[in-house]
Amino acid sequence: MARQVIGHVEIPVKDLDKSQEFYRAVFGWDLKPFGNGYYLFNSREGMTIGLRKSNEVKAGNTTIFHIHVDDIDKHVDLVKAAGGSIFREKTVIPVYGWYALFTDIDGNIMGLFQSH
Repeated sequence: MARQVIGHVEIPVKDLDKSQEFYRAVFGWDLKPFGNGYYLFNSREGMTIGLRKSNEVKAGNTTIFHIHVDDIDKHVDLVKAAGGSIFREKTVIPVYGWYALFTDIDGNIMGLFQSH
């Protein structure tokens, strides 16, 4: 089974620099300026992440994707420390593992997934 099933994700943000710092602190993504109003991270493993400058981000009106992590509890703590919040606490998915939903500093809701 492929390790990365997401090819590219674009996240609308109000402040590129603050959001770049948030995602670096939580996931270690090294987002770099990539054109007017855009930052890009290339994992070199088949997935890229883009931050797009947006005047308005509507919470709940964004795509939810789940980021595979080795330690969901650690990442929940990192989200909180970086200024985000937990939208749904760690929840078991029978047979598969756990997930949690978090809200980043712009109100985007995203998921964390840890397999067994």
